[in-house]
Amino acid sequence: MVLTDGAMNIRAKGYLRGTHRAVPPEDTWQRIRPHLARYGVTRVADVTGLDDIGIPVFQAVRPASRTVSLSQGKGLTPTSARVSAAMEAIELWHVENPPPPATTVTARRLDLPYALTDLDLAEGSLLHADMPLPWLDGEGLLSGDPIAVPEPAVRLDHTYRTEWTPPLFRTTSNGLASGNTIAEATAHALAELYERDALARLRARPRTDWYRLDLASVDDPDCRRLLDRYAAAQVSVDVVVAGREPACFEARIRSEAHPVTYTGAGCHLDPAIALLRALTEAAQSRLTAIAGARDDLPPVLYRAVGDRPLAREDLGTRTAGWWKPSADTNDGDFEADIRTLADSIATRTGTEPVRVVLPSPTGIPVVKVIAPGLAFDDRTNVSASAGQPRTAREAR
Repeated sequence: MVLTDGAMNIRAKGYLRGTHRAVPPEDTWQRIRPHLARYGVTRVADVTGLDDIGIPVFQAVRPASRTVSLSQGKGLTPTSARVSAAMEAIELWHVENPPPPATTVTARRLDLPYALTDLDLAEGSLLHADMPLPWLDGEGLLSGDPIAVPEPAVRLDHTYRTEWTPPLFRTTSNGLASGNTIAEATAHALAELYERDALARLRARPRTDWYRLDLASVDDPDCRRLLDRYAAAQVSVDVVVAGREPACFEARIRSEAHPVTYTGAGCHLDPAIALLRALTEAAQSRLTAIAGARDDLPPVLYRAVGDRPLAREDLGTRTAGWWKPSADTNDGDFEADIRTLADSIATRTGTEPVRVVLPSPTGIPVVKVIAPGLAFDDRTNVSASAGQPRTAREAR
């Protein structure tokens, strides 16, 4: 069984290469592998060789999914990428099958510490405070107080329905994460939420105000190896700085052989891990398009690709040098990371983030964290030319 928070010292960071985890990815794989069939995963495939970059990318296939049938995974090593893909598939199963609501009442009947309108609403949402909603039990990540969360803001289900339902929330996997422990999963969910908000705010600014990372100044060995892989494959890399504490980056890659801009993003208290996530996700995004099997690929990826000239994007003229974290993020624990990230989000929004722990039939910890007031960039990372960014709310 995967480690539960009562089964080990959850504060320990037992694996620190390229990510912070409680145990090495090899241990996680051995724990989750027997349960994959329970979640409908029929295959976990290595697709790294479909591209010439060489950064490990895997896909987990789940044909009966209610969302997408392919989940992506990337990492420094094949095992890390395999675990990443499988855990993403497991996460989606949990929000496709949320727990029964604790209650069904109107928001006006609840003493909510946030406004419903600060949640991520669907276009044309008909939500109002007097609409009866099913609610799940959540927990404030700073106060520890019980805080209710609308079940429709957690559940994901893209299957076709014959009956009409009013548009309420724009449900996404933003803030959804799994891990070896609940604390580990929560720290990763918070970093993702902060990352998406930082990207939305970045896109709301003119490109003349953007900062490109000086890649020559990056001295982390693992990041340098990834940059060398891109260079060997003749793939150009630009990295935009979306935030510093925590560090948030967006990597943008393009090549003569495949002249579409693919992006990847990463956020972490350690800049090296944030950059590594952005670089590996960019490779994953390109391989997703090359493999062509994912359900939600936009057609724009395959339109007149060969006719697009390869030109460096206008990302402004400002550059930023590499920096070290303000504190040793390898010390401390996941709970310390949770406090730091939750504090940063609460300072930005005026509201603490709320965690919903999703019951697991196998004991694999999965959480959904809701952060009322954060903006969300929904421009797909598959291609810089696909999708549209959502305008960021003004900072409070």
